[in-house]
Amino acid sequence: MNYIKLFDTQVADKLKKAMKILFKNPKSAYALTKISAHMKKAEKARNIWLNKGVTVPPLLIVSTTEKCNLRCKSCYSTDVCRENNKELSKERISTLLGEISIAGCSVILLAGGEPLLSKDWLYSVAEHKELLGLVFTNGMLLDEKWYSFFSVKRNMFLLFSIEGTPEMTDSRRGLGVHEKIEKAMKEMQKRRVPFGISITVSSCNINTVTSQSFIDGYIKLGCKLFIYVEYVPVGKENTYLPLTFEEKNWLSEFCNQSSLPNTNKAISIVFPGNEEKYDGCLAAGRGFLHITTSGALEPCPFAPYSDANISEMPFIEALKSPFLETLRTNSNALHEGVGGCSLRNKEEWISGILNDSVKG
Repeated sequence: MNYIKLFDTQVADKLKKAMKILFKNPKSAYALTKISAHMKKAEKARNIWLNKGVTVPPLLIVSTTEKCNLRCKSCYSTDVCRENNKELSKERISTLLGEISIAGCSVILLAGGEPLLSKDWLYSVAEHKELLGLVFTNGMLLDEKWYSFFSVKRNMFLLFSIEGTPEMTDSRRGLGVHEKIEKAMKEMQKRRVPFGISITVSSCNINTVTSQSFIDGYIKLGCKLFIYVEYVPVGKENTYLPLTFEEKNWLSEFCNQSSLPNTNKAISIVFPGNEEKYDGCLAAGRGFLHITTSGALEPCPFAPYSDANISEMPFIEALKSPFLETLRTNSNALHEGVGGCSLRNKEEWISGILNDSVKG
């Protein structure tokens, strides 16, 4: 079975549903139409490269910057130590996005740090109207300039990061954060600019964030997309928080069922979701890749290992990484682990593969 094709199909299905939900919003519907057209061309481009032995993922996760205006508890981005935190230049970001689009990528997840502190990435992705840019933000830096930006650049979709109830969000992110996020949501709604929320789901909040009252409350504020990100523990702390296998399976079914509360008004996506149907981990290019602040190409944000850097070589050349190819070849060995992340459970094995690829 072509697992990338299956992944592509599911992304396309979600986009079609998004267009139906946003058909009353001409600006957003038009933007999604252009993105959808590119997705079809992108799939053909990926197949051409695959026939040449190069695997191009449909989705990229970009850590735009390590800078952040908040200090959230158990922040993975803060706790992970990477050797080089130098940021890519504006010029390289611009040329890179052209390479990414031509190669066949369709969706760019812009994370951080806080991506609103990385104008080069946001402005550059916005100019590529064929790409869907999902911007994960804490929402504290939104001002008149940013509201205008997202009002005009409809290929850019804002996602507010929350933890569940106002108390849960403030407990992790800081007192008063949820109130400011809600004010920002109301401002977006007033301007008729669609947005979504990103929720880190753990065993402590899964019942809260999937309840009908929770979903209805955010839909009332204008939310059109719910992204449920499965919790991955940092270090050896909070090992009780990851979802159980039963909870993971239930969450995947919940997000895919047609009986989801208000299913005709919003979309729900779980990430990474049930990877068993893809015969293992979707990282390393099978479904997505991670680009660090300095340009290192990594399997995913939770596996800080790389043997290729796009600041030093073209995107396509970086994709020929022996390290990533070995991981893809052995994807069936990367089945569900703690917090839904098999890579985090096999760090020694992955480190060994990287050393072998560098020596080779």
